[in-house]
Amino acid sequence: MVTVAAVLNGTQVLDRSEPATTPTPLPARVTSPPDDGMPTSPVKPAKGDYVINGVNYQANVAGAELQVAKVNDRPLSFSWTPTDTKVDFRVFCTIPGNGAAGGMGAVVLRLNGKVVTTRPCDNVSDPLPGERFGADPSQDLGVRVGRTVQLTATVVDGNGREVKSPGLLLGAAVYTRAEIRAFGPPYNYVELPVFAQFHGRLYRLDEGQTSPTSGPRLANIEIQGPAFEPYLAVFGVEGSGLAQSLELAGTPGGRSFEFTPADGLASGLHIAPVPAQAAGPVIFRQTGNLVASGELFLALYHAVE
Repeated sequence: MVTVAAVLNGTQVLDRSEPATTPTPLPARVTSPPDDGMPTSPVKPAKGDYVINGVNYQANVAGAELQVAKVNDRPLSFSWTPTDTKVDFRVFCTIPGNGAAGGMGAVVLRLNGKVVTTRPCDNVSDPLPGERFGADPSQDLGVRVGRTVQLTATVVDGNGREVKSPGLLLGAAVYTRAEIRAFGPPYNYVELPVFAQFHGRLYRLDEGQTSPTSGPRLANIEIQGPAFEPYLAVFGVEGSGLAQSLELAGTPGGRSFEFTPADGLASGLHIAPVPAQAAGPVIFRQTGNLVASGELFLALYHAVE
């Protein structure tokens, strides 16, 4: 802290024969809100990126390499021949002009007819959907090197019927899995990437916890958030075939989620960027009286300097 001291060597005496001059008031000081540390500049496309309709599936995201990607305004269906069995599937869908797009539809990704993952739709397009990785499925998907498989992605409503809406956009991509880390009890663990990316900035997994959702009480996880530095909260349900009612607290505005798998076991995962704020607990918990299954998880990623 720098202190500036002013020294007065004397006081001017006004000539009473002349009117005193009213000093000009100092301009009002305009203060700006502190920088929350979150990146705001757009990420420019690089060689190997899949770019269409303003959406960029990046060729490399935090060490994960793009295998194949498709984006369209109608259901997707394409074949893919794996060169690596350790892969991660990243999907998105956008229904513009609807403030509750997630309650209107979700994109369902299937591999050879079997559900891989689902994700609720957003009402605003995410320009870098490849940064939103999915939790690693616990079941064997039958992916084998050199054996071609069929991938399909469709936006459906709560009854499994296809959703058609003006401006709808959906995408699906397969990434080679980067370094992962397991956390949680020995027999009920969750695996997540060690590194995550948000708007081009790199974050590292710092701490994670899990809690079974099938106990006598609603599952609740609490992790202390850092003071005045941005971070990512990664949370969701792993291996659930039943509806979940969830809530994130301790971040600006908080969030509520309804996770409903279309069919079969799938992972419901969300990434919430948290701007710099005072230290405090980040809480992820079940709400309501829905019958539940699977593992609730919460992890915090800190920015890599």
